[in-house]
Amino acid sequence: MKVFIDSPLLIYLNTVADPKTRIIYENFYIDILTRYKPYTDVLVLDELIHVSKKKYGIPYNITIEFIESNVLPYISVISLGEEEYKQAIKFLLDYNLKPSDSLHLGAMVNNGINTIVSEDSELDKVPIVKRLWV
Repeated sequence: MKVFIDSPLLIYLNTVADPKTRIIYENFYIDILTRYKPYTDVLVLDELIHVSKKKYGIPYNITIEFIESNVLPYISVISLGEEEYKQAIKFLLDYNLKPSDSLHLGAMVNNGINTIVSEDSELDKVPIVKRLWV
């Protein structure tokens, strides 16, 4: 079964240093990788790089290394284009979601994915989406 990985899990894996908290996210990530075929989009990678730097002070090179060693070998990256945008507009207007979340959902719909790993409970108001979180 396919699953879309949103940025919060990856951000926590890249930034959380406390061992007790970190192991929770690591185990969840491993469980997702073993139970599903994971996908994401380049906008998630952008969010990961931006938030890791802005909110947590993680240098770009550290996050890029994290992506190249812990994300790209395991998660397929979906392209975003005009068709994903067209789908996103429906989610944006119908459910008043953030543009980035709407684009993620557009990518999911166009790739036959209905499950998302995300901390964002706003996604729960979209009936065609099942959200997984720790």
